[in-house]
Amino acid sequence: MQFDPRTVAREIPGLFDEVFPQLTPSIVAHFNNSALTVQIQPLRPELLLLSTMQRAMLFELGYTVGETLLDGRASIDWQSCFAETLRRQRAYFDAKLPDQLTAWDQALAETIGTNLANSMTEMSRASGRPIVIRPRIPGLEWIASGHGDFALGCTLVEVKCSVKRFSSADFRQVAIYWLLSYAASVEGHEAEWEDFVLLNPRSGEKVAMNFNVFLSIISGGRTKVDILQLFQSLVGSRLAR
Repeated sequence: MQFDPRTVAREIPGLFDEVFPQLTPSIVAHFNNSALTVQIQPLRPELLLLSTMQRAMLFELGYTVGETLLDGRASIDWQSCFAETLRRQRAYFDAKLPDQLTAWDQALAETIGTNLANSMTEMSRASGRPIVIRPRIPGLEWIASGHGDFALGCTLVEVKCSVKRFSSADFRQVAIYWLLSYAASVEGHEAEWEDFVLLNPRSGEKVAMNFNVFLSIISGGRTKVDILQLFQSLVGSRLAR
């Protein structure tokens, strides 16, 4: 069985504790305290109270709307967006289909999508790099290949819509995406991610870091080669069980 990289980052205990021993709650808080603020339109609280859609589904719908807007489509095809959202959610969660998509669900999703599209467009303008939607994430042994959210050149952009600040799992996710890109780059197959951005179009927060700086903080002094070798040994030993 192959595991999606997001599943590896969030659900396989112990794999990251040894590779990245300094990714502690205090370090995560430090990263969050460096967050920048981006201009957004806040979600209307009364609409959130009215919505009965699963929150993961609602925010995935907003993400899909954001993709639609970034594609330059003149209008939002809600039926198509909803079908794509359901397909993605069912790949990772026990998604439940509501009876109908209400007007307030659409309003919330459109706000999130607009915030996301505007933020990505501004980052693209500032960096001079085009937006890549769903960049490929290479696999490694029993870890399947997958897709990230967005990329700007060699900068990975991952989107989170939690009401909370970015979590350890969010930073583990970008760490494994870097690891998989680095493993592929050593083999000459892919380019290594150089930077990452965690973006929350709900709260208007983003954490932007260079991967070399990020790794120097969380890896306990290991070089990138040391990190990869240790990770490969752990992945290989788990496969042998």
